[in-house]
Amino acid sequence: MSFLRFQIRHPTGQIEHLNVEGERVLIGSGAHCEIRLPIDQAAVEAVLIQKSAAGVYAQALSFEPPPTINNAPFSQAPLQAESALGVGPVQIYVTISDAVGGEAVIAKKQQKTSPLTLVLVALCALAAAYYFLMQDEDKGPARAPTQVPDLWDAPVAACPQNAPEQAMARAREAAAVADARRERRPFHVQDGVAAVPLYEVASVCFKQGGDPGAAAEAASRAAALRAEMQQDFRTHRVRLDHLLAVKDWVASRREVRVLLAYMDGKTGDYVTWLSNLDRSLKLKVGRAT
Repeated sequence: MSFLRFQIRHPTGQIEHLNVEGERVLIGSGAHCEIRLPIDQAAVEAVLIQKSAAGVYAQALSFEPPPTINNAPFSQAPLQAESALGVGPVQIYVTISDAVGGEAVIAKKQQKTSPLTLVLVALCALAAAYYFLMQDEDKGPARAPTQVPDLWDAPVAACPQNAPEQAMARAREAAAVADARRERRPFHVQDGVAAVPLYEVASVCFKQGGDPGAAAEAASRAAALRAEMQQDFRTHRVRLDHLLAVKDWVASRREVRVLLAYMDGKTGDYVTWLSNLDRSLKLKVGRAT
């Protein structure tokens, strides 16, 4: 049996470890919450944690003050093991564990949902909608994190195949796929990002196979595309900053979707900020319409 393992860091410096059975865990000051915090630090129901095959997700149930993931407010977002869930002054880290290691285990009782609980959930959902729809537009969205993930890992330095014949076959295959992805780049940003390491693989494998000319050509294409994609990425980020400043929510959301495409498969504060901003802008655009 797997457990949701919580590491709770209190503002006093105390660190508490708890393991909770079940797929859903409530965090708040209410007596019915599995993770119970002081009433002056959390709402009755502050955050709902849900476990699924895809991982752990957090849903904000109260927004006074809003809970955060790595200091960025959110409504619903995936929760990585290294991510800090902030509820008031408390920082919480959540992981899935198969062993309890002698720590406390909270066993959830199976019980029917009461009508009062259903009413509370509905009121929390309405409060969340009100928070996002009625927030002060003069205040504007939260500022972007300063740390932005790199589009790529370090350049490929070695061919996966050692034998010259196999290296040449891999090089030709990688170069052909990279060419096709580069052509689709204007219509699908992810293809342009994926083409760069493919060209790098082609370059090192051409070199391993004994064709330095083809290796140099592939390396040149990789470097050129890498520079172009990085410049375009910076341009979209600057454009988003400007559009948010002038409160053009429709155009801002278009830029957010483009940046999310660049970040496809990435994690971190910046990706979480973009996801939250996309949801906020969707509500703003709907409200304006």
